[in-house]
Amino acid sequence: MAEPMYKIIENNVKELINSGELKEGDMIPSENELCDQFNVTRMTVRSALSNLVKDGYIARRRGIGSIVLANKIYDNISAISGFTREMNSKGLEVSNIVVSLEVVQADKELSEKLNIEIGENVWEAKRIRLASGARISYMITYMPLVMFPNLNKDHCAGSLYSFVEEVCGMKIAISEREVESIISDAELEEMLALENQEPLLYIKQVCKLQNSQIFEHSHTYHYGYTLTLNAVSN
Repeated sequence: MAEPMYKIIENNVKELINSGELKEGDMIPSENELCDQFNVTRMTVRSALSNLVKDGYIARRRGIGSIVLANKIYDNISAISGFTREMNSKGLEVSNIVVSLEVVQADKELSEKLNIEIGENVWEAKRIRLASGARISYMITYMPLVMFPNLNKDHCAGSLYSFVEEVCGMKIAISEREVESIISDAELEEMLALENQEPLLYIKQVCKLQNSQIFEHSHTYHYGYTLTLNAVSN
């Protein structure tokens, strides 16, 4: 049975990326170019591109085209230092701009990530992280309200991990992260004071205490930042 044309296009683009001919940040051929190359309709090309987006190979940007993303990396980190301690270890002074702190209700994703019921109250903290005055990260953190009823903006202006361990008396144990490269959108450009679209390091994280209870789910967008990963095989 002949392979569908959308799958042939999809595999062709994957091969260009996997071989290194197309690298992170490169533009793949446009829809029109792919239509001409494979003699297919735009709908067929869009089916292939949709699968490539779903598999994490490319990101599609309106008015720009399709951009190659870095491969995703999964890592388990047994000891968590936190952003503040890591930056301090590099001789950088850390500060935070608290964009907002509010209570939201857990949707399906937050319910699954935090192991709580849908509709349960959750803190949503949005912060801009600065190192020696430079905006390098925008972070959205979710924490169950029932675990941290006394959380306030002053805590968010400092280290949340210090709040968890030193104020709440809990012991942080492990972080599970998914790391990939993305292209900034308008919101991220505003938060990070970027003049143009830029590649960012995106980290989706779930963090657990020593008793295996999940206390945090976060989305972090880094600009001009180098992350050291300690990856282990599963």
